[in-house]
Amino acid sequence: MTQSEKKRTLFSAARNSKKKWLIAGLAVAVIAGGGVYGYKAFVTPEQAQAAFQVVTVQKGDVSETVLASGTVQASKRSSLSFSDAEDAKDSISTIQVKIGDQVKAGQVLATMDDSVAKIQVTNAQANLLSAQAKLEDAQKRKSTAEIASLQAAVTQAKSELELAKQNIDGKKATNDVAKAKAALENAQKTFDSQKALFAAGAISQTEYDNASDSLEQAKRDYNSATLTAGQTTSQSSVKVDQAEAAYQTAQEALKEANEGPDSATILAAKAAVEQAKAELQKAQKALNAVTLKAPMDGVIVQLNGNVGEIPGNDFIIMDNSNSGDLEVLAQISQSDIGKVKEGLPVSFTTSSYTDDTFTGKVKLIYPEAKTDSGVTSYDVLLSVANKDNKLKIGMTMNVTIELGTHKDVLYVPAAALQTQNGKDGVYLMAGERSGTAANATATAAQTETKTEAADKSQEKPRSERANRMASMPYHFTPIKIGFFAADRVEILEGLKEGDRVVIPVSTSTTSTSANSGNMRMGGSGFPGMGGGFPSGGGGVQMRGR
Repeated sequence: MTQSEKKRTLFSAARNSKKKWLIAGLAVAVIAGGGVYGYKAFVTPEQAQAAFQVVTVQKGDVSETVLASGTVQASKRSSLSFSDAEDAKDSISTIQVKIGDQVKAGQVLATMDDSVAKIQVTNAQANLLSAQAKLEDAQKRKSTAEIASLQAAVTQAKSELELAKQNIDGKKATNDVAKAKAALENAQKTFDSQKALFAAGAISQTEYDNASDSLEQAKRDYNSATLTAGQTTSQSSVKVDQAEAAYQTAQEALKEANEGPDSATILAAKAAVEQAKAELQKAQKALNAVTLKAPMDGVIVQLNGNVGEIPGNDFIIMDNSNSGDLEVLAQISQSDIGKVKEGLPVSFTTSSYTDDTFTGKVKLIYPEAKTDSGVTSYDVLLSVANKDNKLKIGMTMNVTIELGTHKDVLYVPAAALQTQNGKDGVYLMAGERSGTAANATATAAQTETKTEAADKSQEKPRSERANRMASMPYHFTPIKIGFFAADRVEILEGLKEGDRVVIPVSTSTTSTSANSGNMRMGGSGFPGMGGGFPSGGGGVQMRGR
């Protein structure tokens, strides 16, 4: 397919817009298959001259565009729910918006019960403060006064330890036990003596009882002295142990103060702080989860729930359809998608606002093709500035993607572009010799061959065919085209500035005037060619985008 065939749509737009290159009302009736006979019978020489327009190859600017249609959509859309809440099965407490409300980012839209979540946040905050205080204490270095106080504590603990060791001496307790033992032995001897005398009847019962009582008392005194001595020793040992522990603690405190903060203690304190922070964040998230807020400026488009109900997914849906920044989703044909690039400027029109033109840019080209009824296209996402908030979601837009402009280049009217034997070209006036004259001559030979075959089938005399070819004031010239606009085509090769090119016009009007309405021939082309162009039999076609 040639470039001109791919651009048939744009050419049709050019014809419909009646650009200055096309002369409306000039036409000629050509009897299909009638050739020269039909032309001579129904077209006067003056009408034949009016059946085409001659234009000059010029220099100027040529802008190429891609035309499409698309639908307006929001550029941002958000579906909101309470799914992050720890207990998402709680019911809705409040709904603070309705469909159509315009909201600001951060605005509260709905809530669930938050009493438990608030308590958890308060507890987490207290734990964090405690951990931070411990870390601060661990990092603090003792002052000179504090170190002096610790030194004094060490001295005091040492003195108390020495005193405790002195008190552990059991001489007094030992003496008491020895005295009690001696008293017991004397009481025992006295009792034995009195017992013998009592048995001999030398003493009375009273004297015997007194001796017995004295012995029992001596035993009790001895036992008491022994017990007291043991208790004194045990208590003294405990006091010594306690004094030693206090002395060791005081020494360690003084050592830590002199050495500075302990790295391991600081690390542990820091870890505790981080843990407390994490717990607070978790509690805060749980609190936030029961309060649904707008993530952006926008408008509420769906509300799927009521107070007292358990909210589901997509509880509230909002978008930015009320903003000045919307999008248009357009479909670009396979033949044009290769030209479209992200960032290209775009203009839009719509039947809703015929006097307004909206602007934007190409945002995204989707890589996956879509095929509908055998036609392949690609989705392209376009930004559009919604001035005065006129555009509404779902509106159909006429899209013009501006591919670029080539300045000060050769061009001809779009209506002049033709296709012959699969090649793009124009009809050059007789006597013009472009840079591709040799190609034009070769093409003319091919045209003659096709015409000869057609004429033989129609049993045309060779003389008539020769006369017809000799009478044509133009010949087909292949060209290479660049940018293709609605009204003009850039010429890269095949023509030079000043060359004269022929543009055919519709034959229907001339047919009517020439034949007084009795004969209306179809086709579009130059006179004398049986409804086609000089190749005969319709072998040359006028092409457009």
